Amino acid sequence: MLHLPHVVFKKRVTAIALMLGLSSPAVLSQTLEQAVAQSLESHPQIRQAFARYKASEQAIDQAKAGYYPKLDATAGIGWERTDSPATRRDTTTDDEVDLTRRELGVSLQQMLFDGFRTQNEVDRTQNEATAEQWAMVATAEDKALEVSRVYLDVLIAEQVVTLAEKNLQNHQEIYDAIAESNAGGFAKASDLSQVTGRLARANANLMSARNNLADAQSRFTKMVGESPEALRLPMPDAELLPRTLEAMLDIALEQHPRIHAAQSDIAAANAARDGSRAAYLPTLNVEVAANWNENVGGEDGAGPPDVGPENNNVQAMLRMRYNLFNGGADRARERQTAYQTIEAREINEMTHRDVIEGATLAWNARTYLEQQRDFMRQHVEAATDTRDAYREEFRLNARTLLDVLDSQNELFEARREYLSKEADELYAQYRILNATGRLLASLRVDTPAIWNTASLKQEDSQ
Repeated sequence: MLHLPHVVFKKRVTAIALMLGLSSPAVLSQTLEQAVAQSLESHPQIRQAFARYKASEQAIDQAKAGYYPKLDATAGIGWERTDSPATRRDTTTDDEVDLTRRELGVSLQQMLFDGFRTQNEVDRTQNEATAEQWAMVATAEDKALEVSRVYLDVLIAEQVVTLAEKNLQNHQEIYDAIAESNAGGFAKASDLSQVTGRLARANANLMSARNNLADAQSRFTKMVGESPEALRLPMPDAELLPRTLEAMLDIALEQHPRIHAAQSDIAAANAARDGSRAAYLPTLNVEVAANWNENVGGEDGAGPPDVGPENNNVQAMLRMRYNLFNGGADRARERQTAYQTIEAREINEMTHRDVIEGATLAWNARTYLEQQRDFMRQHVEAATDTRDAYREEFRLNARTLLDVLDSQNELFEARREYLSKEADELYAQYRILNATGRLLASLRVDTPAIWNTASLKQEDSQ
């Protein structure tokens, strides 16, 4: 199902884990690529988008039916009363004749020219189907971005729980030491009360971290369709990340699926406008019909044998029809489609603005988050050095256990904030890939052939 990128994660993950005081991670199984693939296979919004696209495809076949002949068969039986010169001349009957009329007919009609109505209708439905196809790709791109967010949320929440557990363990050790000193008369009661309060806060922090993890896992299950298990830190494809904002905007305006969808909607609106003008032109059809009727026009099928019971005819016609007046409906229809074309163009303009805004926001987020992450790393390193120094000074009786506890709390908060910035910075890179319409490509996830954007672009250019 998947083509996973050949990226070595282990060194980076190990370095981060060691810096944060976490154990070195083992080889894990569930990757972001696998989570995205699972979501694309099972998520209802993806299935809805696919159903909309397939429904729009059927409209194409309906429009193409206008090129093919129409074959109809008719049959009827009923009562007919006839009062005509023929029945009045017949002295053997009354002036009025009641008969059971029987009809059987078949007709064939082939359109030769309909003012280009069918051609434009086919163009309209094809462009609408293409727009739905691009919309489906855009939905998949956005869904992949959502999966990356919940994936990172679970991953970081797990690490925060580990940090909170270590923080609680450190608080418990210090509490035990102070409680023992207090019992021996070496520590003040105020020291014990302070560390008791901080131990309670460490327990609360752990409960909060576990609650956040449970919430993140619930969101993951809703998005992916299965529970998270053994996640590992992902690595965005650096080769697909643009080097400058200008390059990013160029890629986004050229490749974003929502822009292609909006352009296809414009083409569909133009085709509908051209199709509305077919009402001003004549239609030309070949019509062939054959009818077998009985008891028609007062002629009794039980009449003399030389007359015959049937009234049959066969005709072949080249027929032109030209509507001269339709109550102004045709002109109103043309104006309606003209306004729909304007609407489609404005939607396209708004889509361009949205794409530019989304790309710019993603770029700014990564730029500043990278800087914040660097400062947060310095904070973690400095807090670690301070904690280690306080521990050494405590051994030399230059610091109290509460001083050590304060340094431990600061290190816990610094590590937690760094984890959050690390996740936000990674997510910002996935936002950039999404803003350029290349997130699925960067994840190397196999998608159905109908999601092939290369073939879609080829269709747009034709």
